[in-house]
Amino acid sequence: MNAPVKGSGAAGTKYEGPEIAENQGFLELDLMALYRTLRKRLGLIVAVTLGLTALVMVVVLQQTPLYTAETQVLLDRQKMQVTDMEAVMSGMPADSATVDSEVEILRSRALAARVVDRLNLMQDPEFNGKLREPSLLRWLDPRVWIGEALKLVEAERPALNQEILDRAELNSVIDSLLSRLTVSRQRLTYVINVSFVSESPEKAARIANAIADTYILDQLEAKFDATRQANDWLSRRLGELRQQVQDSERAVEIFRAENGLESLASGVTVSEQQLSELNAQLILARTALAEARAKYERARQIRASGGTIESMADVVQSTTISQLRQKQAELARELANLASRYGPRHPEVVNAEAQRRDIERQIGAEISRIIGSLQNNVSVAETRVASLEESLREIRGETGDSGQAMVQLRELEREAAANRAVYESFLNRFKETSQQQDLQVPDSRVISQATAPIEPSHPRKALSLALALVLSAMLGVGLAFLLEHLDNGIETGRDVEQVLGLPHLVSLPATPAEKGADRKVMNPQDYLLAKPLSAYSEGLRSLRSALQLSNVDNPPTVILFTSALPSEGKTTSSSSFARAAAAAGLKVVIVDCDLRHPSVHKAFGIGRPETGLVEMLAERLELSKVLVKDPKSDLDILPISTGTANPPDLLGSEQMRLLLERLRNDYDLVVLDSAPVLPVSDSRVLSRLADETVFVVRWSETPKDAAQAAIRELRLYNAAIAGVVLAVVDTAQQAKYGYGDGGYYYSKYSRYYVN
Repeated sequence: MNAPVKGSGAAGTKYEGPEIAENQGFLELDLMALYRTLRKRLGLIVAVTLGLTALVMVVVLQQTPLYTAETQVLLDRQKMQVTDMEAVMSGMPADSATVDSEVEILRSRALAARVVDRLNLMQDPEFNGKLREPSLLRWLDPRVWIGEALKLVEAERPALNQEILDRAELNSVIDSLLSRLTVSRQRLTYVINVSFVSESPEKAARIANAIADTYILDQLEAKFDATRQANDWLSRRLGELRQQVQDSERAVEIFRAENGLESLASGVTVSEQQLSELNAQLILARTALAEARAKYERARQIRASGGTIESMADVVQSTTISQLRQKQAELARELANLASRYGPRHPEVVNAEAQRRDIERQIGAEISRIIGSLQNNVSVAETRVASLEESLREIRGETGDSGQAMVQLRELEREAAANRAVYESFLNRFKETSQQQDLQVPDSRVISQATAPIEPSHPRKALSLALALVLSAMLGVGLAFLLEHLDNGIETGRDVEQVLGLPHLVSLPATPAEKGADRKVMNPQDYLLAKPLSAYSEGLRSLRSALQLSNVDNPPTVILFTSALPSEGKTTSSSSFARAAAAAGLKVVIVDCDLRHPSVHKAFGIGRPETGLVEMLAERLELSKVLVKDPKSDLDILPISTGTANPPDLLGSEQMRLLLERLRNDYDLVVLDSAPVLPVSDSRVLSRLADETVFVVRWSETPKDAAQAAIRELRLYNAAIAGVVLAVVDTAQQAKYGYGDGGYYYSKYSRYYVN
């Protein structure tokens, strides 16, 4: 029960502390501390764990089972192209932002409102709180408290119209629907999971499928609306463009007519056509003029030079000359025949000569006529060329005057052509969108329909139980460490040595009276006599041995018992220590030095005496007059009858010193029971007169800071502190506090005691 004392504790000596191996790691110390804490607070941990787990299971069993149904929607990247044209509302690009946007659309209030209306969820008590019967568990939901508070606030407001109330009720149902809906993207795919939780498995599947179907229908309607709006806009725009085309084309025709710019079938104007034809005729006329002039000049040159002109083409081609030449040839033959027959003077020859000359004259006249014709042809050609040139000049003048009009005409034509092109483009698009309106394909499709689940998804009883056990155990452990941290008591010898820096002399087990049993029958002082082999008696013997070994050469005789605060067991310890020493055959006296609240006489069951310590010191009575004999042992008691106005002066007086010297000489052991250290200074003054001071700490109750403060006060007075006694120790509880203290092994050696 006692710890070995390595230092005296008297002035000039120093306590070296407990023997702890220097090579012991901090990890081992921390693990041992954790183990001691858990073992000490095991009851609390078990109680918290079981209590909270039971509470959680009660709540879980009272909860309505919820079922989760899931459907999967795929954003389809493949587009069906029926016609070779761009869609009015093109398909969605398959990027991450688009998929996330579609997830938000599935979570939108607008889509939820359509589902509420489609499935008539306003009449479903699961979603409409106004139709739900009240339950006890609903008050565990803080939203219910908030709702009730809002109702009280709204009750003080003016009455709202029915439309606002209906809208608020619809919003409440939508909020309830959205709170049970979970929409998530499946990793990095284009698949979106739509999960819904409901009290009914069939309802969960129906609503999940309805959300997916409504989402796809919403996509189709959006495309139909976009196509219809495009057609309406194109129709209105086509009317405007058609009028613009008509106006621009009419302006072209009016301008052309006003400026004489009518076009032929070839597309050119009349002036341009005339100018072209005149140019062609002029070229031909000039060519003919050159040819006629060349013929005439040739004929004139031949005639002027005296050459024959009969070789000219016009002469050769002349029928008259050909006939005359033929007659001339026939006449020449005839003349030759006549000349040979008749001679040159024959009348027939002369007549034939005359005919020949007449024919030559006719040929010459015909040639002159041909040359005149050539000259006439030259004049006609010149006149024609001049006429054509004049006409060409007139046409060119008219063309120059209409040049500016042609520029304006072309501008009007270009504007009309542009209007016509825009009109035709819009007309083609209108026809395409009209065809596309009846053929719309959604960008998503359902790849997995939700089915009614068999097992509820909430509450998961096994998981809830496991989590409740783990979390409540963690809470219990945390609470245990918190209480351990807040625990300010001293409970083991290790605590004594580490906190107070003093030797742990002994731990005195709590007697049955101190534990609450047989309080009126047997107090601790009587218990040690009745149970001499008890752990309590052994503890007192160990205390006496420890005090004797604290100074082997000069064992202490005057021993002071004190404590930091009242009711910590110092009187019980000192009186039991004195009675145990007397029972061992020593001559012992116990002096009650608590002048303010004397209690030694009560500990031994004797009445309050008429004289005592104060009277002896003040009136110098004989010691034998004030000593009282212990009725159950040979112990002498010096009690206190009355107090004094100044206890510290009395206890520190020379008379008190002389009294202690006398008792030291007359007794083997003088035990002083004094007042607590912190409230008064009596014990501090008295500690100077004692050989050793025993500091009593009540197990698990004396605050550490109070004990430390008391030790500091005693050291200021140079008190010789022998060590600390742990009083009223619950050995069964102390055994749970861990290694390093003898109480831990109490169960193993308790058979040596007879308690």
